[in-house]
Amino acid sequence: MIEAPTPHPRTILLLAAAGLRAGLAEQLARYPEFAIRPAASPEEATRLLAAGGCDILLVDAEIGEAFVRTAAERFRVPILVIGAATAPASADAPGYIARPFRFAHLLARLRALFVEPERPIVAIGAFRYRPGAFELTDAADRRLPLTEKEAEILTRLAAARGAVVTKDMLLRDVWGYHPTVTTRTLETHVSRLRRKIETDPAEARLLLTEKNGYRLNFSPAR
Repeated sequence: MIEAPTPHPRTILLLAAAGLRAGLAEQLARYPEFAIRPAASPEEATRLLAAGGCDILLVDAEIGEAFVRTAAERFRVPILVIGAATAPASADAPGYIARPFRFAHLLARLRALFVEPERPIVAIGAFRYRPGAFELTDAADRRLPLTEKEAEILTRLAAARGAVVTKDMLLRDVWGYHPTVTTRTLETHVSRLRRKIETDPAEARLLLTEKNGYRLNFSPAR
């Protein structure tokens, strides 16, 4: 069985108040694609950034609003700011997510920062899909909405470029091995996704079931 190669972990420098820092570090640690480097103060974050090896700065505006402006000027690192549900704390910040937020949305925003700008839209049969988006476009340019989990499943399968992604890998990457989530939950979401993209879901040609997992067939035979 062919599996997608495991990418090198992206290092997130996390500057936040103690409670938020501990909570986010615990949740993000469940995802092998990330390595977490926590900082308790702007001064500590500056030292860590200067030392190098950080791929993204995730900062709580409550303790690091001024630091964001300095970091944006001094370091070439993508920045995602967690702030209040108002205007962004800094116009210099490339990314912003307002409180309250769901962890899944924060995760999607972090992953989006690592998508190469020149990365083309993926063609899946007659559909076009931009990884991370919550919709597909069909041959008639009609938009087909996707749920959050459908989008995450499709994005993960698209990243595998036709290789098999096991059910365990999908459960880990999409749900983080949440104790209430079972393989049956994954199968239900895949079934719903098939009903959106397959002409005949019972005879799937795009989203294929393989031993212990799934893969995308980008160019099915006519």
